[in-house]
Amino acid sequence: MTSGSEFVVLDTSVVSILFNKPDAVRCACYQERLAGRRGLISFQTLEELLFGLHGSGWGETRTLRFREHIDKYEVVWLEPESKLVAIAARLRSDLKRKGRTLDAADAWIAATALMRQCPLASDDRDFLGIPRLSLIQTH
Repeated sequence: MTSGSEFVVLDTSVVSILFNKPDAVRCACYQERLAGRRGLISFQTLEELLFGLHGSGWGETRTLRFREHIDKYEVVWLEPESKLVAIAARLRSDLKRKGRTLDAADAWIAATALMRQCPLASDDRDFLGIPRLSLIQTH
């Protein structure tokens, strides 16, 4: 099992930014902040990326480039008796008690970073204020 700051979990938003480069400044900022770290993605991020790919209407060349981009990252799979389930459930429950909701998809992604004890790179605000979660963001 991999853990530590030499790794980083990338949210769907960051994987997309690094591939599509819609904003050169944000892309460069993430590239700089992620340099020297090995990228991990949650199984949930992979599902979201493939869902987007299937609905994209991209041609064969761009689809192949995107699949090669995704292959750069190690996928953290949900395994039988995985701590990931307990961490995600506890996270959602703790946040709900504080009056905050976190959807299941985001809970899987945040729990992946918490389980692997490494930061989460995300361009979304959904992960702000989650206890013990170290975030890498451009804003």
